[in-house]
Amino acid sequence: MKKTLYPVTNTGSVSLLMIFIVLCLTILSTLSLSGALGEYQYSQKIAQHHADYYRASGSASRMLKEIDQILELAHTEHPDDYYSAAEQRLAQMEGLEIDLTAESPSITYQISVDDSQSLQITLALNAPDELDEGYYRITAWQEISSSGWNGDDSLNLMTF
Repeated sequence: MKKTLYPVTNTGSVSLLMIFIVLCLTILSTLSLSGALGEYQYSQKIAQHHADYYRASGSASRMLKEIDQILELAHTEHPDDYYSAAEQRLAQMEGLEIDLTAESPSITYQISVDDSQSLQITLALNAPDELDEGYYRITAWQEISSSGWNGDDSLNLMTF
């Protein structure tokens, strides 16, 4: 009598192993795809924010150029009464907060970046005898939150 030798692996275990490998590859590819989609959406948000910021920065620069021209005109026409002439001309521009009565006169304005943020620019005006360094110094060029935060600090631990 001849003994029949059975192979160490049979077709059932190979099939189960193949199903397990295919299942693992499917899960890994799904996780990889969802990660890539999340990163793509995040990069789109960042790109939109940068575009909005640079649009606002361009508007702020154009407004700064107008302020510079007004200050130059006020100094050329009224060098002895520079601050009051500048204040009269700057009052015609919208969105400026002018404080020329303080020890360090300043001009502040905001440009909207998006619904929740604004670009705030603060200029410190130089004294009339220090105008060889320019009419102003930029002391702040920063993004600030333009919407209030309404935090929900209530805890409903037990409801009846």
